[in-house]
Amino acid sequence: MQADDDLFKLSSSMEMKLAKVGGIIPVLLIDNVYERPDDIRSMALALPYGPPDNAYPGKIAAPPPCASLAAVTQWTLEAANAHYLPNVPPIQGGGQPITQFGRIQTDFAIVDVHPVELSSAQGLPHVDPVPVFGLVYLNREERGGTLFFEQTSAPVDDGGYLTNSNESFRLLGRIEAAFNRMAIYPGFIPHSGDISGRWIEGEERFSNPRLTQRFIFLP
Repeated sequence: MQADDDLFKLSSSMEMKLAKVGGIIPVLLIDNVYERPDDIRSMALALPYGPPDNAYPGKIAAPPPCASLAAVTQWTLEAANAHYLPNVPPIQGGGQPITQFGRIQTDFAIVDVHPVELSSAQGLPHVDPVPVFGLVYLNREERGGTLFFEQTSAPVDDGGYLTNSNESFRLLGRIEAAFNRMAIYPGFIPHSGDISGRWIEGEERFSNPRLTQRFIFLP
């Protein structure tokens, strides 16, 4: 599959702000990030998806290369270095403080696992293999944002997607999933998708799934 060269064109009306989820977790929010978010969603849903290499409750696809995708990944890398890292506590990577990220990877992810079919790892909050992570929420319908937790005891699987505090995790706050919003956040804090509602239990999880574009920041 090929993508239009300008498919990932950045919007001239984007708005950027640094927020603190739950009053403590620094998150960089960029609203109206893409000029053509609906076209990006249509293209992404038509990609060939495969299983993830971790406990993600869905499937992953690599985007087709194009000039605007290369430009937006570079822009996102620069935005994280200029507007996120200077405003957060020191982040360690490989035993050394990270002063800037040097590389970035991007893909698309779909959540489509029925709550009763989740493995124990899929239903619990997780930490990412990199200290900073980014998402673009590409859903016009409500499909849930991102929840952050504090682990208070050994994990206990209550079944289904965890969306509130339980005996093992305390909910700290959430990123609301506005359509065409990019969020850059600390991947080392336990978090999960805010997956709830009837859509994840029926045909909509396949026909109109939760889609995000992921950005993985690397040293």
